[in-house]
Amino acid sequence: MTGPVNSRHHRFHHLRFYLVPIIVLWLAAAMGAEAQQCPNLVWQDEFDGTSLDTSRWEPQIGDGCDIGLCGWGNSELQYYKAENATVSGGTLKITAKSERVRGSRYTSARLRTLNQGDFTNGRFEARIKLVEGQGLWPAFWMLPTDEVYGGWPQSGEIDIMEMVGFEPNTVHGTIHYGDPYPNNQNQGAGFRLASGIYADQFHTFAIEKEAGEIRWYMDGVLYSVKTPSDVAPYNWPFDERFHFILNLAVGGNWPGDPDASTQFPNSLEVDYVRVYDGFLPSISGDRVVSYQESGVAYSVANASGTIQWTVPSDATIVSGQGTSSITVDFGTSSGPVTATLSGGCAPGDLSVDVEVEAAYERSFTYENFDDAANAVLGSYTGTLSVIPNPDTGGVNPSALSGEYTRNSGEQYDVLVYSSSAIGDASSYVDKTKKFFVDLYTTAAPGTTVLLQLEDSGQATPSNYPTGRHSRFQAETTVQNGWQRLELPFLDQPDPSTAGTSVDTMIFLFAPNSTNGDTYIYDNFDSYSVAGGGGGGGGGTATTLSVASITTGTQGAGKGQKYGTATVTVIDDLGAPVAGASVTGTFSGTFNETVTDVTGADGSVVLQTTSTASGGVSVSLCVDQVTHGTLTYDPGSNGQTCS
Repeated sequence: MTGPVNSRHHRFHHLRFYLVPIIVLWLAAAMGAEAQQCPNLVWQDEFDGTSLDTSRWEPQIGDGCDIGLCGWGNSELQYYKAENATVSGGTLKITAKSERVRGSRYTSARLRTLNQGDFTNGRFEARIKLVEGQGLWPAFWMLPTDEVYGGWPQSGEIDIMEMVGFEPNTVHGTIHYGDPYPNNQNQGAGFRLASGIYADQFHTFAIEKEAGEIRWYMDGVLYSVKTPSDVAPYNWPFDERFHFILNLAVGGNWPGDPDASTQFPNSLEVDYVRVYDGFLPSISGDRVVSYQESGVAYSVANASGTIQWTVPSDATIVSGQGTSSITVDFGTSSGPVTATLSGGCAPGDLSVDVEVEAAYERSFTYENFDDAANAVLGSYTGTLSVIPNPDTGGVNPSALSGEYTRNSGEQYDVLVYSSSAIGDASSYVDKTKKFFVDLYTTAAPGTTVLLQLEDSGQATPSNYPTGRHSRFQAETTVQNGWQRLELPFLDQPDPSTAGTSVDTMIFLFAPNSTNGDTYIYDNFDSYSVAGGGGGGGGGTATTLSVASITTGTQGAGKGQKYGTATVTVIDDLGAPVAGASVTGTFSGTFNETVTDVTGADGSVVLQTTSTASGGVSVSLCVDQVTHGTLTYDPGSNGQTCS
């Protein structure tokens, strides 16, 4: 049915200490009062030489077995070698290779700054071009230098950036803390690109750390903040010295093993790592807004000089132009909200890419306790009863509701429904459809509500993430009163699970906790895109077509090449289509048929499984495109064959 739904990224870590010079960064306690001062660069590596600077970075060697941590605590498959970290052309390359060393099937590199770069507070950032591929796991993170509170995770871990190769458009910022494994705790947030993937170009990943607070940034956009209240009643161990780790793992509990599609060698490329004694300008605000939403706030922190704002074409700046904070009324067009900074410490642009969603309307109910349900209640680990609605005068006027009290003895308490009405669960991932639920709870605001979609034919209580197609998550904002919660898409623990095979929906109230709060829920509904469009145009899309095909090759090593074809799919409103399954047949040097699925930017790279050497000829014809809600119209193709 289900296992731990937020599986631990790094189960254990072991530190080795060396008697080498210590660089310690101590900032004044009143950091906030100095936020407008220009920060100083106090530690850096620009990777401008021809070899790794070992006065800053120590390569870690092996598979972890020599320190009692085989697989580095995560069932990783690589053997770390110093030779896999090279410096040239102004960047550090950490390269994962398919080669056997001492029983390991792959090699890579892991570098750390322990006792060579150890910091308490400040801004820590790196500009990195990430990788793509099943089973690859790049990370820029920090471990405690002194382990003041005990071994992992009691003294903490700060993941500035992690990415798993099967989800190449999303990075994660996370903290780890709490009791020793298996009672360790973690929490964080992800940052999903509006288009493209992180392997396309360099991006800057950073945290700003001061006493009692850590903030995460991607390209200057603030996307997560954590304080001691977030980890209570556990210790906040993050005000001590921490050091950097840069690595590219292969395989592991989170990313899974590489498969035939994974390219080797594959390199993580780092332009620089920098430490400042203060904070840089940043921008914050919603990255996804509702159709024609009004009163949305955006702000810039730590800026000096002048600020000029621009917004999408049919949006309006209601107030704040020329100041550090504006209020925006949106129309139907997506696009960037940009603050242009002139003068001051860091002139330039800061942008938030904003998606304006389509308008939605209710389609049907899965469960509302008054009408016939489209879902069948199965098992649950707490207690459930049908009760009169405790407040019919507000958000939810229904007569009956479900009262669920969480089992405080279950860390991952579950409430399970089965349904044949889900159809293709991918339509909830690409936001063609949405989940909503009414909730009335005794739990404190900020409590997580998670919905997990599973294929019951694959998922078992002990094999997470197998069979878990997707997860949807919200946080409560009201206590002891009704609120209407949208459950937005969170992630896909097992992307190989077909959307059409999903038949189970599992609610987890306050997952990874042991509270016994009561959750009254009702009107668990499915919504669909309504007439009126959104995201850049009026009307509702009904068909899709192929906009373009670009062919090329991808190196396979030893003079061999794969054939590739980038196919872009759009709908009849001109918008990119995510989640479209594209099947095409290669011709020329290659002769095979390949199928893959478009990403958020509407494009997919089809690649041959066979290779060829020398001069190769690559052509591709699209045979079929399928989608959960849109019909393929080949007559509208801008290009069918390359």
